Amino acid sequence: MKNVIWKAYKLGDLFELTSSGTIALKNYTLFDDYNEKRVEVVTSSKDNNNQFLDLDDLPKNIPVFSNALTINRNGSIGYCFYHNDKFIIPTGDSYVLTCLNERFKKYADESSYHFLSILITHIFTSDVFGWSYKVNDERFTREIIMLPCLEVAEGEDYIWEENGKHYTLAVEYIKKLMDQAKELREQKTIRLYEAERAKYEAERAKYEAERAKYEAGYEREKSLLVWKGFKLGELFDFSGNHIIKSQIKNLTVYDEYEPGTVGNVTASKENNGIVGYITETDEIMAKKKKHILTIASDAAYAGICYYQKDYVVSTGHNKMIDLAIPEMKKLFEKEELLYSFMAKMLTKIFCKTFYGFSKSITEDDFYKNFIMLPCLEVAEGEDYIWEENGKHYTLAVEYISYIYLSGRVNKNQKLIDTYSYQY
Repeated sequence: MKNVIWKAYKLGDLFELTSSGTIALKNYTLFDDYNEKRVEVVTSSKDNNNQFLDLDDLPKNIPVFSNALTINRNGSIGYCFYHNDKFIIPTGDSYVLTCLNERFKKYADESSYHFLSILITHIFTSDVFGWSYKVNDERFTREIIMLPCLEVAEGEDYIWEENGKHYTLAVEYIKKLMDQAKELREQKTIRLYEAERAKYEAERAKYEAERAKYEAGYEREKSLLVWKGFKLGELFDFSGNHIIKSQIKNLTVYDEYEPGTVGNVTASKENNGIVGYITETDEIMAKKKKHILTIASDAAYAGICYYQKDYVVSTGHNKMIDLAIPEMKKLFEKEELLYSFMAKMLTKIFCKTFYGFSKSITEDDFYKNFIMLPCLEVAEGEDYIWEENGKHYTLAVEYISYIYLSGRVNKNQKLIDTYSYQY
């Protein structure tokens, strides 16, 4: 659009930050769905997926806002959102942006507010702002925002006057920008979903083929197996032998694998617990391990366990689990799916229980827990792992492999369904 002029304004000239009273949400019933009798409960999230509270339950001292922007001062700091309908801020973790310019308030439409929320989020989610440098009145007021404006004649409606000239917000230009952005975002999303669906369909096909290989063995073994209980301390060694002393800030870290690097395992729920790849040093060469299980020992993802097929080390928040019985280790090396199955079983034992920030998984915690495993009785002369009361047992390998792969197939199907998004 011709004649658009991008002009700079202090945010303090446009808005002031307004806080609200506080309530304890645990004392109220919150709803996922909106209706006319409910008010949105705005929290300091970056996803804008808030819940709703009945207006009749709302304390009289809590102000209700509408048609306004909010910005997070805690949590996901700096994220700004536009709220068209009625909302409250139950904590001091967010501010309402109260419009100071009445003419701006009159002429700005919904697209303009969404546009502003994007620009303000961009300003305050920079590397500057964070836990140690939060958004407050002073910092918000002095920040500069660039807005697209149109010069108008003196007799026309305007918002700003500057050096004898009159300007208004380029509303139609903003609408065009937002429509273009939406189209690009939709196209990007479609391409992402199509790529992810193709990836998971390929994975499902691979696991389906592997599952078929074990199906006959599963049918044979399921009527013969015995579920036996073991203390984890009887089966595994639990240690930090893969943890290096070097601090991560002193190491060269890559997002993707590079030759000469080793995966860094820590407390994560993604990418097999690996958060970056570290250039090998003498210390890393001495500490790196493979064909082991790793488990997040504390923090938010405590208890999540992974099989590490390739070499890894850890910079903390993580423990190593190694097989303590040579015969069992020999069997696992023949059939790596056993490692993956065991990782799932250990995750089920430790994840989302009482371990986390306030309680880490210690050696004693690990060793005293029990695990149930499907076993087969074998003849004395055959390979076995355990001997009990004159009988010899091994793991039901084909049974385990089949049920693990069945779970993977089902998971991949759910992911495919998720990525079958259609506009």
